Formats: sequence, structure tokens, C-alpha cells
Amino acid sequence: MAKLRLLILFGGASNEYEHSCSTAAAILHTLQDDQYEIVPVGISKKGRWIYFPGEIEEIGSGKWIENPDCSPAILSPDPAHSGILIMEDGNYTLKRIDVVFSVLQGKYGEDGAIQGLCELSHLPYVGNGILGSAVCRNKAITHSLLTAAGIPMPHWTAVSQRNLNRLEHEYERIEEMLEYPVYVKPASSNSSIASGIAANRAELAAHVKRAFTQDSTVLVEELVHGREFRIGVFGYDLPFASFVGELTKDGLVVPAEHLDDTTVLTIRELAITAYQTLECRSLALFDLYCTERGDILFGEVNTLPELTEHAVYPELMGDLGMRFRYLLEKLIEQAVEHADR
Repeated sequence: MAKLRLLILFGGASNEYEHSCSTAAAILHTLQDDQYEIVPVGISKKGRWIYFPGEIEEIGSGKWIENPDCSPAILSPDPAHSGILIMEDGNYTLKRIDVVFSVLQGKYGEDGAIQGLCELSHLPYVGNGILGSAVCRNKAITHSLLTAAGIPMPHWTAVSQRNLNRLEHEYERIEEMLEYPVYVKPASSNSSIASGIAANRAELAAHVKRAFTQDSTVLVEELVHGREFRIGVFGYDLPFASFVGELTKDGLVVPAEHLDDTTVLTIRELAITAYQTLECRSLALFDLYCTERGDILFGEVNTLPELTEHAVYPELMGDLGMRFRYLLEKLIEQAVEHADR
């Protein structure tokens, strides 16, 4: 049986470069066998595409780009090529690809950009499509759609860069809608970057201005106090949800304790509704909260969660019986099946 030729795309010109490299190394370690022929292509922090023929450990350590055997590479948008062009001895040679498995996180990886290139190339690819990726990357759009769909959300509002010359008016509007403290974050960036809690107008202004360095839209939410949960969703036409996991100081607890069956069922049903509303496919990870009043509120969605063996999404799926290797295989299998349709 012929091996499936799998292009692993990693790195990227985003602030999540290191996480992407770690994920790529984990996938390569897991899938290196007779079933797959893996073609690793890294993207440098400056955006250069490079074919990497070296050892997996170099990817995890970040030293891959220093390997002297690296070659410039291009994912061809021409469907007649169905693969990557690698420069060797001054000439490009074609290496055909069966499936693209992108673990490019952040900008250009989760926003529909790389998905669009795969669509142009007519290559099957793992993960969410152009629309789902773009929609979920922008938290303001995500919040708007989920709110309209009746998914319970924290109270929120957004500030656009179009209003930079009237920010004082925007701060007044925010204070009319929300009570301090509030959580401020860029709409289309990792929430751990340029985000923070504001307890008054001065802190709000400082956090909004800092968030604008990362994105043109800033999200401002009520600060939710309570338990923090995660739930994964998997699939295309008939997606299914994992059990609910709780983030604690000791890590992820699956299933979450002290949640009654009715609440768990409600959360799982809401997660699938949110997944379909946002045009997700293949996989997604949802953050949600249980407030001190007992209300369940959905937060963010991650369309490319970390895929290392002990990361949150694989742990949630593992509790359903989808161990890490099997999960990766099913993601690849689904990508091929979806493309064939």
C-alpha cells in the first residue's frame, strides 16, 4: 500500500511560532512510520518557506532553520502541481502532496490565509476552512454570531480603530454598558498578548491603547469570576463534543467534577451549536465558564488548538477513547474524505 504523503507546515510569521514548532515535533514523532511519508516545511519568523530534511529534535528546539540541508520551498497554488516546489541546485523540483497538515498558529495560520492557499492548490488539508478560520480568529465577529445564535456569553463590546479620535466617548460608552473590572484584549490575537484587566478609566485607556498595537479591533468584556472549563468538538457533518474538562491549579480534570448531568448535556449541545454556527469543521476547542451565580457562559473558540499529546484538546478527546495517534489519523482521514466530496 502506498504511503500517504503528508505536508507538515510549521513555524510562521506570528508570535506563536514556538508553539507551532512544538506541535509539529509532536506530530512528526507520532506519525513517523510506514503509513506516512512526511514532508516538513517550515516558515521562518520573516515568512520564508523552507523545506527541512533534518531531525525532528531540531524542530522542537527551534534550531531547524540553521540546518545546512534546508532548501527554499513554495506551496504551488497551481492545482496541476498538487504539491510543493523545492529549490535544488538552482532549479525547482516538484514533490507531490496528498494532504496538508498545517500547524501554523496565529496570524496567517488560523485566519483563513493558509486555508485559502490550500483551496487554490486543490489540496486536502486538515482543520477548519477559510470561513470558519476567519470568523473564529476575530473574537468580535465570533461574539456577535454566538450572541445572535442564543449562546450565553459574557457581556461585551468592541472598540474599532476607526474611533481612535474619539476614544473618550468610547470609554464612556463602555462604562455605560459594563461595570469594572473589565477584561481587555485584541480581537484577532492570542488573548495572552496585549491583554489585561482594567479596574478604572485610566487602566481601561492604557489596556485599549496597548491592545491596538496588536489589532485594529479591541474586545472589552465583563470579568467573569467562577470555574473555568474546556470542551472539544470534532467532525464535519455530524460533529460530536467531548466531555467537559475543568482547568484547575493542578491542570485539566476530565470529566469536570460536581457538574450535574443536565448541565453537562446542555454544555455539550451548546458547544455543537456554536461549532456549527461558526462554520467550524474538523476540530475546535471552546473556553467556557460557570459563574458564581451558576450561569454557564461561553468565551473563546480555538480552531487550531495545540496538538501535543498532553495538551487540552487531545486530553479531552483521549477521554472519549481517541488516543493521540488515533486522533491525528482521524483528522487526516477526514480531510481526505471531505476533499473527495
